[in-house]
Amino acid sequence: MAIAHFTPANRTTINWASGTSTEIFIYPSDGNFATRDFIFRISTATVEAEESVFTHFQGITRHLMILKGHLELVHEGRYTRHLQPYDQDTFSGEWATRAKGKVTDFNLILKEGATGSLEHEHLEAGKTAAFTGTTGYDFIYIASGSARLSNGALASAGDLLHLGQDDELDLQAQECCDLVMIEVVPG
Repeated sequence: MAIAHFTPANRTTINWASGTSTEIFIYPSDGNFATRDFIFRISTATVEAEESVFTHFQGITRHLMILKGHLELVHEGRYTRHLQPYDQDTFSGEWATRAKGKVTDFNLILKEGATGSLEHEHLEAGKTAAFTGTTGYDFIYIASGSARLSNGALASAGDLLHLGQDDELDLQAQECCDLVMIEVVPG
């Protein structure tokens, strides 16, 4: 299978009470976030208000990673986390959650028994990293910088790469890059 390369060109951004949310990928492809008819969704969001309340998501697990800014994440009656760039938290969408801080964040939300993870890797200019798809739903999000793919194509900030099971990919940083690796097992 060829590596699928998604660019920001055809993404949909919606406004919400404290900022914007941009859908990067949804599975299945005919899924619908508004009606909660999906198994997993990858998105970014901007939080433009100093304080915000997270939307209640019944039956959904949320993975949130900060890309820019600093956030105090308060899960009422549970715990508080102070997140800086590339720090993350995983929590139930059913928890009463509020936040303080203006940020850009990266989100993986899962339902229907799906599981997943996010990891960050920083690549210095000229360095190469090798990746192999393991679940059929492995992704690499270029959070900053740009990288040359094994096939010669250039991936830039905001691009998402999808690796199928056993797909192999080398990325060579053209400039310093921050990558977010996403792995999902649909359940």
